[in-house]
Amino acid sequence: MNRSTRVALALLFTAASLGNTGCQSQDRPIGGGEPSPDSPDSNDSSAAALLIARWEGYIENYQFPSGTDVIQLDIDTVEGTSIQGKVRFGAGASVPPPVDPDVGYPPNADPDHRYDTHVPSEGFDFTMFGAQLTDRRLLFSIDPRELWKGWCELQASYPVSPGSETYLCMPNEGWSGGPDVCYQGGQPADCGYLELCGSFICDCRESGCTVDAQSAVGFDVAIDEQEANGSITFGSKLYNVRLTRDP
Repeated sequence: MNRSTRVALALLFTAASLGNTGCQSQDRPIGGGEPSPDSPDSNDSSAAALLIARWEGYIENYQFPSGTDVIQLDIDTVEGTSIQGKVRFGAGASVPPPVDPDVGYPPNADPDHRYDTHVPSEGFDFTMFGAQLTDRRLLFSIDPRELWKGWCELQASYPVSPGSETYLCMPNEGWSGGPDVCYQGGQPADCGYLELCGSFICDCRESGCTVDAQSAVGFDVAIDEQEANGSITFGSKLYNVRLTRDP
């Protein structure tokens, strides 16, 4: 091989090497770079950011005992898949915390509405649980029995019979009377207390009583910049709910 041939080959190899380097400099890993505004992740993030607010509105064709149909949703935390907030219904006065385990709760409650476990009471901040955000669709539940959680935790627990694994928040001595005069084991007792414990509103076990939240009232709403519209389920009935973002 003469000198001119060797020089030509060397130049060809150098050009090829430079060409390969140039191609490699343009390569990017799959999924690298910033997500575009139209990507699904971006949409999910924007929807999550929209959630943190106070949402106020009403339930169509429904009336609480106070005569109102208003509802308020406060979402204060959105971290990953965890969404936390409170829901308040109606316009009734705030319910005071329970202090007396021997008297029914809430105090001075309307006997026709005080122990309805299908419809949430007014004046209490119910906890959102099981919240899921898919695109802009928000699903979550509240449990009307949460109203009695603090009251139930003031109670002692009693087996319904010796050796039983089923517990009540009162001795199983039988009770009678009402609505204003009631008796338990032959002794006067508060009617509200007896009705609450006798209806198993509290979840009692050997260690004590509480309320284990269950999916009783379900929400299904679509979130927009200023509105959240969807439905709420009371028992077996479905109602439309209309919410507006509070600036």
